[in-house]
Amino acid sequence: MDILIGIEDSGVALKPLIANRIHDALRQGCIISTSDIDGTDGRMVGVAVRDCEHSHKKEYAALCAILADIIVENLQIRHLVRLLKEEYYFLSEKEQCDILVHVLKRIWYGTSGQKNEVAVCKSDVRQRLLKTILENEANSIILEGFMRFRMKDYLDLWERELCICVEDYLRKKEYTEFVEILRLFVKIRIPRVRKVHIYVDRDGEYMLFDERLSMLKCKFMGPNIDRDDALLSALVNIAPASIVVHNKEKVFDARILETIQDVFGQRVEFSEDIL
Repeated sequence: MDILIGIEDSGVALKPLIANRIHDALRQGCIISTSDIDGTDGRMVGVAVRDCEHSHKKEYAALCAILADIIVENLQIRHLVRLLKEEYYFLSEKEQCDILVHVLKRIWYGTSGQKNEVAVCKSDVRQRLLKTILENEANSIILEGFMRFRMKDYLDLWERELCICVEDYLRKKEYTEFVEILRLFVKIRIPRVRKVHIYVDRDGEYMLFDERLSMLKCKFMGPNIDRDDALLSALVNIAPASIVVHNKEKVFDARILETIQDVFGQRVEFSEDIL
């Protein structure tokens, strides 16, 4: 079979991308050759696929496997980079790179971390390519055009995953900055109490005691009071040299303990003793 393969992105050298993948076709008995098309600046190449057994089915399969690899391994990344630059231009280049790595891990390996996610995607794209070429008896195909019209569900999915990763990154960045401010504030304060014991009662309410086990007056209850925020605020205000957390298993949201550890570091310890 002979077909013209084109690409819109001027930053991609299409011919080498195809040439780097022909070894898999050779194992299947297919010989693939490429030729430049004059006046296209390398964005369109002629591709000839010849099977040693003259099987058109194998020729189509070999070509679609190569094109699916290019789409998933190269054009997908460029699509995400373009979205990052257009939609999230306020992020630094390093931040965009970090987010790109994160979103690719989610797309390629899924939440389970299994590599079969990317294999399933390639297989599906391969079948869509084959169907497109056969249905239209196409003698040419532009890869980005194929993606827009036959892979819209994937493009939407990739954009959603990117949005999730950006939001997650910004949330973590905001949290890191918040913790750093509190850490610096605690560092410069003179401790009002040397040691604070945190105890959680049967209703999940916090009680604070000093080193003599005298209860400290702190307001953790009220219609508009978030008890976790109130606890953190009280500890930052007291800035104790040592914090002992008792019966931590009764804490409703363990994230508050993580935040306290992030802010106070080695000042925090946990105890199984019951006050």
